[in-house]
Amino acid sequence: MLVRYRKDYEKIAMGLLSLLPELHNYDRFTEELHNAVTRHFPIYLWKDEEDNHFIAVVILEEGESYVLLRQISFTPSERSGRNVYALLDAIKEQYPQKRLMGTLVTQPLITVWEKNHE
Repeated sequence: MLVRYRKDYEKIAMGLLSLLPELHNYDRFTEELHNAVTRHFPIYLWKDEEDNHFIAVVILEEGESYVLLRQISFTPSERSGRNVYALLDAIKEQYPQKRLMGTLVTQPLITVWEKNHE
């Protein structure tokens, strides 16, 4: 389930972002979250519906005709294709009129997801 970020989820979001190899440094993942909040990028947490725990975070950037997946991070035990695809499906449902795009890091994931939806 896609849940919109709010301030009381800050520690959860930072913990999930810290799992990304490029954001292992405390200053780096706190800066990433702070930049997203101050630039008003949509941030969502993904909640596992079976055990009601947050298992992922995404940072998006919304343009007129697209939604850019800037960051995506899952807990190590939840990085299955099923969870990733379900999260991307939910993002697409949230922004049905916009094309889902990725960065150099996230685009391969989106490409595989799109191929599975053809």
